[in-house]
Amino acid sequence: MAELGRQLQEYVAQNKAGSGGSSAASAPGESSEPGWRAWLPSSGVVWSWSPVDADPCLPGMTGTQRLMAAGGCAAMAALCFGLAGLYLPLLVLRARKFSMLWSLGSVLGLSSAALLRGPSRLLREPEPWALLYLTALGATLYAALGLRSTPLTLLGAAAQVITGAAFLLGLLPGGAAGRRYISGLCGSLVRRGVSKALPV
Repeated sequence: MAELGRQLQEYVAQNKAGSGGSSAASAPGESSEPGWRAWLPSSGVVWSWSPVDADPCLPGMTGTQRLMAAGGCAAMAALCFGLAGLYLPLLVLRARKFSMLWSLGSVLGLSSAALLRGPSRLLREPEPWALLYLTALGATLYAALGLRSTPLTLLGAAAQVITGAAFLLGLLPGGAAGRRYISGLCGSLVRRGVSKALPV
């Protein structure tokens, strides 16, 4: 028991010395990060990874706060996607609820990615397919929540799926070429179907 008390006192003394040294090392205007790296196992591995870079669009948020907010957004997105999956068997009857939950999950997922990467980095070079996806996402939410129209919600959800797939395909290595190939393939299938249907 005495050995345990001695170890506890050594541990407290080490923490006091470590927190005093880290507060002295930080500049007076900077906010010091909590010591979350101390919870990681110290098996000789050097943890030099900085979780997130500072972003001018998120002033005053530390890296740990951004990680926690991104994790919360990702958890809420997973919940929305899971609830939307429950409506899949009733898709014909509950199309608006499915589209609304799926769109809210997408918004939360995008918010999580923006918190991790930084909004200014995402806004610096916007991709056209990303803008089309955001437009389809907003139109789906507006049709489901504002207009309460099932056909417009289904149309927005279809546009959201198409633009989201094209955006994700463009993120893959060689994605622009793959997107051109798939769009050319779909265009030839449509032209072939139209030429068979029309007696021209």
